[in-house]
Amino acid sequence: MTSASSPPPGPSLTARPRRRDQILTTAAELFATKGYTKTSMRDVAGASGIQAGSLYHHFDSKEAIAVELVENYYSDLVEAVRRSGDVEADPLTALRRFTSEIAALCFRHQAALQIRMFDAPSTASSSLRTVIHAAPESLNRRWRTLISAAVADGSISPEADPRVLRHVLYRVTTQAGLAAWAGTRGATPQQVTDCLTTILFDGLATDPPKGTESAALAVVTEAKAQWEADTAERLSGRRGAVLAAARDQFALHGFESTTMRDIGDVAGLTASNIYRYFESKDSMIIEILGDFSDRLLAAYKDVLGAGSSVAETLDAIVWLLEQASRQFGPEIEILQGYGRLVALGLGEHYEQGARARLALLAELIGTGVAAGEFKQVASPELVATCVREIMWSPMRDLAHASPLRARKFFRSTVFSGAATRPPGSQP
Repeated sequence: MTSASSPPPGPSLTARPRRRDQILTTAAELFATKGYTKTSMRDVAGASGIQAGSLYHHFDSKEAIAVELVENYYSDLVEAVRRSGDVEADPLTALRRFTSEIAALCFRHQAALQIRMFDAPSTASSSLRTVIHAAPESLNRRWRTLISAAVADGSISPEADPRVLRHVLYRVTTQAGLAAWAGTRGATPQQVTDCLTTILFDGLATDPPKGTESAALAVVTEAKAQWEADTAERLSGRRGAVLAAARDQFALHGFESTTMRDIGDVAGLTASNIYRYFESKDSMIIEILGDFSDRLLAAYKDVLGAGSSVAETLDAIVWLLEQASRQFGPEIEILQGYGRLVALGLGEHYEQGARARLALLAELIGTGVAAGEFKQVASPELVATCVREIMWSPMRDLAHASPLRARKFFRSTVFSGAATRPPGSQP
């Protein structure tokens, strides 16, 4: 759940004067690395090698640049939908190809994704707010058409809930452009995309777990109950109310766009009174994410130590992440802007836990491959990262789905794969 390390996108393929293209490319790089909020027109001008006054000959404002970057992203999405044409005689192949193309496109538009998802300030003009919320509906319609056709011809398993699959494909391809693939040995965007689609369509397990009980799953039940009790205690009292208000505001508006006054208004305190409990916004975000990271890491270790088989253990970790997504929804929304928090020096505690969890998951997957319980899809590190992103990706969209419905879906995809036949085989 961290910011992408792949190069930010340039402008859309639509033809423009070369200088304007350079400015858009430079601005995209700055927005992706420094953040939209913290980037000034002077920064863009300096990085573009021109005077600040000259920049205004091309763009009226920083928001005008942001609007164009997001519009270019949407334009490329629409073009990808147009190029996909009619559903082919082989809908599954068409679905796989479209998934890969959208993921690759999102890698190229990192800045637009960041602006759209969390970077644009709450005080943005109506034009920026309008374009952010104007995602092309044709993309969702295309997902629906392709999935429906694949279900109709029997190439998508009945166990893979089509509605949930559409949500997950949409979110995971978007997240491909924002997730950091640290620790994946320099995996390319294509390798990442291939790994994601292989897991979702073909699954990881040679023999998927079938039981509904295991020692590892029992640990998850205990962890969930403990999380609920601890959260109620931690967020009680006046200090807890401030922390809860900060958590919710950071999730809703982003860390940088939230002010102490915003937090005070929600908590029922003046901004000056908040300083009796917290010295700064920084101390709040560090505590919020640090606590989340510590609790999740402790649960990982308990699940891994339960003595279940490798496949049962991964099944329990998938269930653990699904439960965490519901218990810690605001924290996960905050982490959409994790790259900016790292740039601000606020992510060290969380990062340590995230790396430890990823290492444990990669070790488990490597053990499963060696034992023949898992397929050799890619490096254990890359597979672990993709599993993590698949599990975190649909938090907003799957709020309507019951935990058991989500669990059934992830079991039928991550382990068995949504497709009923391997890639390249005849329908």
